[in-house]
Amino acid sequence: MATHLDDIVAAKRAAWSGPAAADAAARGRRTPAVPGRFAAALGGAEISVIAEIKPKSPSKGQLLDPELAVPTARSYIAGGASAISVLADTPYFGGSPELVRTVAEHPDITVPVMFKDFLVDVRQVTLAHDSGADGILIIARAVDDALLTDLVRTAHGLGLDALVETFTQDEVDRALTAGARIVGINNRDLQTFSVDLDNSARLRRDIPRGVLTVSESGLSGRPDIERIAAHGFDAALIGESLLSSPDPAAQLRSYTGVQILEVAS
Repeated sequence: MATHLDDIVAAKRAAWSGPAAADAAARGRRTPAVPGRFAAALGGAEISVIAEIKPKSPSKGQLLDPELAVPTARSYIAGGASAISVLADTPYFGGSPELVRTVAEHPDITVPVMFKDFLVDVRQVTLAHDSGADGILIIARAVDDALLTDLVRTAHGLGLDALVETFTQDEVDRALTAGARIVGINNRDLQTFSVDLDNSARLRRDIPRGVLTVSESGLSGRPDIERIAAHGFDAALIGESLLSSPDPAAQLRSYTGVQILEVAS
């Protein structure tokens, strides 16, 4: 059964199938990338929150006016966010590389920024770099092993951190083989859209020490944050529960200060 992800990845491959797409990265970044900056923001003793700027989604519709991206990012930082994720996809999520740049280059945004898109071409990593991002997200199931490795290596070569998103044990193994230093585990099954934190816990146990781990999707309250902290996750990627809150800063503060429990691996 085809999923939203299948449709999006097919469209993205079509968009990046020709040489003209490379011109999108033309402008370059304002300040040099600092290798490891994004990873360092996730490495504390407490759960770090990567707070997301997502203008819309295929399932929920409009979530945020892009004009409010910087004020929203400011409120996230005020609430204790360790990093900001900004959607760079336009057709499905209403973001853009320019929106990433607007957030990343704003003087008030003092935390690292992640370029979140559906990466199918190494030129997109260059685009993320030139948009001012400190990190990228790569979805393991969207690419084969060779491209996954190329994306990770290209990111590291440009001074960006790569968060590799997984959902199965095979995808975790592929991410580690590709050299991922940050592994995300998506709590939501992209076939059924059900959320299963227990699946994330099982996968987390097999990730070695020294690799940062991020719990993604379906996290909506402090009990969920405490639960993933008990499983040894380093960070949580949270978007819709913050975007739907009347006070994102207060909502985010309710997620902070949760100590991570060490998990043997």
